[in-house]
Amino acid sequence: MTRMRFMVLLIAVIGLVSVGISLLGAEVVKRTSDENFCGACHVMQPMVTTFNQDIHGGNNPHGFKAECVDCHLPHTSTAAYLLSKGTQGANDVIKMLFTDTDNINWLERRKEREHFVFDSGCLSCHQTLLTKTQARNVKSLQMHQHYQATQKTADPLTCVSCHVTIGHNGTLRSELNKTQPEYKFLQQLPEQKP
Repeated sequence: MTRMRFMVLLIAVIGLVSVGISLLGAEVVKRTSDENFCGACHVMQPMVTTFNQDIHGGNNPHGFKAECVDCHLPHTSTAAYLLSKGTQGANDVIKMLFTDTDNINWLERRKEREHFVFDSGCLSCHQTLLTKTQARNVKSLQMHQHYQATQKTADPLTCVSCHVTIGHNGTLRSELNKTQPEYKFLQQLPEQKP
């Protein structure tokens, strides 16, 4: 075998292996992005239940259904997306293996929603929202203009600053109270069967 033939064969093999790894990686990213994967842990069931009741979870006349990562990962670049997916995934695995996830106060964590819901996800679907000049609700135009104005400040608003219950049909708090009652009188009630 000549040196030239060997180099061509080596490049072809490396190319095929690279394509295979890329396709496998893309499939892994895809399969770990929806509520079936995210809801595999029992601790996430209230989130999955309320997501499926929401317009973003498929409860709409258009048949559209977002995936968890559409909201909970940044869409500013592929690198940011994959880095965040890897970091959050590793964090979730560590939490599931080494902590008592039943003790996570999800109601309290909802107050930190601006850190785990990304505007880039919202705006990747709702691109025209910030450039609209007419709407049935004039207040929505004013609020989205205010949102844009705050983006240049030290304390910018995020989409979920105002859209507090988006993605979970406004029922997440009630669903979480079934397993983690926030009021003492709820803690004293007998456990409800689903």
